[in-house]
Amino acid sequence: MNYKNIVKLATSISLITFLAGCAVNQVNTIDNNGNIIDNFGVKTVEIKEIIYKRPAVSEQLKNRIHNILNTMSKKDLGSLNSKYIHPEFGFYNLLKIDGVKVFLEQKMIYNIVEEESEEISHIISRVNPSSSKLKIIEKNIKFNCSPNDDAFYGWSEDGLYLSNKIDTFLSEMMKETNNYQKDKYKTKDFQKAALIEKTSYKVVLTPELSFYITKIDDNWYITLIDRITTDCSSIKE
Repeated sequence: MNYKNIVKLATSISLITFLAGCAVNQVNTIDNNGNIIDNFGVKTVEIKEIIYKRPAVSEQLKNRIHNILNTMSKKDLGSLNSKYIHPEFGFYNLLKIDGVKVFLEQKMIYNIVEEESEEISHIISRVNPSSSKLKIIEKNIKFNCSPNDDAFYGWSEDGLYLSNKIDTFLSEMMKETNNYQKDKYKTKDFQKAALIEKTSYKVVLTPELSFYITKIDDNWYITLIDRITTDCSSIKE
């Protein structure tokens, strides 16, 4: 082998070694939060697109609603919590306090018997046994506060209704809260809200029960109870 070939061989080996070294040095790592960290220690957030899709109305969904109402009519909060509230996801309790919209994240419906304020348990205690036999009508009905005429107060129709017209109270309240309490609600909170608002159905049993039902782990669960829509109180000064 002559001198020129030796030089070329040495140069090629050096180049390969250099590129291989760069390749090893540039391998990214991922931390426990799913963030990508490059060889300079710079952290970038891995963006994962989530596609939200609302399942079609099925007999499974309708049967689940009737079973929920039957359990409510029996005032059986134990079974309601164990069968129809997802143990990890829980549900959101939306209400007004002094006219201000607020929400609570809960894992169960509490049996509150005091009459000082209206509670979910009070509404459930008034669910009539005949409600579980009502035909489910697929229609979006509206609630009218009508402060000037009580004749128009309440839901536009009576009965048991199912609709995919979901209000965005929850995500709006999260965004508003973050405006004055920076980052109180994280990405995972908004993802939960999006799951509810984009994949759920609204169930209305007139005159006062309204909840959202969402498919999680191949079954339907109560994920939000809306007491805001039927509360016509305004903010107190």
